[in-house]
Amino acid sequence: MAGTDTAVYAVVLPAWMLFAFTVGPVKGVGWAQGLFTVLVALVFAQLTTSTWQLAEERVLDVLIGSAIGAVFGVLAWPRGAHDEMHRAAAELLRRAAEIVVATGASVAGTGAGSAPTGAPGHRSLQRAIVLAESAYAQFQCEQAPFGGPPGEAVPRHVDWQATLMAGHHTLWGSERLLEPPLTALGPAPAESVSGLGDRVAARMLLVSAALDPGGDTPTGPVPRIDPAPAALAAEPPGAPRLYYATVSWLASLTTDLTRIARE
Repeated sequence: MAGTDTAVYAVVLPAWMLFAFTVGPVKGVGWAQGLFTVLVALVFAQLTTSTWQLAEERVLDVLIGSAIGAVFGVLAWPRGAHDEMHRAAAELLRRAAEIVVATGASVAGTGAGSAPTGAPGHRSLQRAIVLAESAYAQFQCEQAPFGGPPGEAVPRHVDWQATLMAGHHTLWGSERLLEPPLTALGPAPAESVSGLGDRVAARMLLVSAALDPGGDTPTGPVPRIDPAPAALAAEPPGAPRLYYATVSWLASLTTDLTRIARE
């Protein structure tokens, strides 16, 4: 390019860095790699005379880095996303159960007060949803768990999309219900909301244990949810709109839990 005049490379380097890091992410991986290769050449040209051997060293570095990345990728995730999907979905439901209990207590007036949007519990659930969605994306790209017959599809006994939607519905509904001001429910509606919320949260924990059982947890199929007792399902007279909004939210979560276990 400019021979041994390193001043030219020093002047071009900042402008090329701005161009490479701006255009590369927009144009795609090929553009990013090509522009970054020229950037490396500009850096090394300031240290020593640029020759054709620089390209050879660059290719060697890429091959070594790719080999190291492949080895550590196999060591870090040897079983694919099959087991990780179970763990991530179970953690999502555990976080969702905590939100259901806290929201039900706040709406019923038995909690410490309404939690603002973006409270720590909501952030934990958001993180669990992101991790579960990432595991689900990887899970969809795999045909069979590690060690299974090649080409054999994974048995789809669990509706993972329903699990993800249960997390989203929990988060969205909780944020909407806890928007101030909260209306006083009264004794009978508050008792009904608390009972239904505890029941949905308990079912979430049961499903979570079925998806990812611990060492001392009995294994079994994903449990189904039974209809609510008549005492909890009965509409209290004079209940405010907040009561019906909360009951509808819990009913949607019940539907999600029912869909998680497939026939």
